[in-house]
Amino acid sequence: MKYLKRETPIRKTPTFVQFQTILESIRSQQFNGHDADESADFVEFIGLAGLGQAEASSLTWDDVDFERQQIITFRHKTKTGFVIPLYPQLRPLLERRYTQRTSDKVFSINNAKKAIAAACKRLNLPVYSHRSFRRMFITRAIERGVDVRVIAQWQGHRDGGKLILGTYSHVRPEHSERMAARMTTEQPANVIPIKGAAA
Repeated sequence: MKYLKRETPIRKTPTFVQFQTILESIRSQQFNGHDADESADFVEFIGLAGLGQAEASSLTWDDVDFERQQIITFRHKTKTGFVIPLYPQLRPLLERRYTQRTSDKVFSINNAKKAIAAACKRLNLPVYSHRSFRRMFITRAIERGVDVRVIAQWQGHRDGGKLILGTYSHVRPEHSERMAARMTTEQPANVIPIKGAAA
């Protein structure tokens, strides 16, 4: 029998709660000292910034503009530079690391694969990758109602959101239910009915 490849596979993506639990598990390995905190910060940055492993590992402090609240980064896959906001959820992490900086680079490691795998094993979770946390960021943004075109800009895409719409066409059941609850027959309070219009 010939195996048919799924055209748009739905890859395993952690929830935000699982993401936080994984971070806690990595930080709890204090016998690794600096490595545990560095790995946890690296993973936290990817999940909160929505950037990939390559972008995170190459980031320097010159790329982080606290005053303008933005980060200049470079998409290695497409060889293009782009700017993302310094998200409120991300700022405390970078401010803490900036006060503790010892070099021009934001992170001293290139990946946290072993730390992620060990944490997932301890927590009996699927073995997530760096990309899993980036997918979590995008999924979370969609579920929070962020415009797909804006998310595409944040990802350095120039297709107006087509790739994201195709890849993230699925939604979690709870989000679908929340959206369905908005489809009531009641008139929104801030909408003035038009005379003679059909209901």
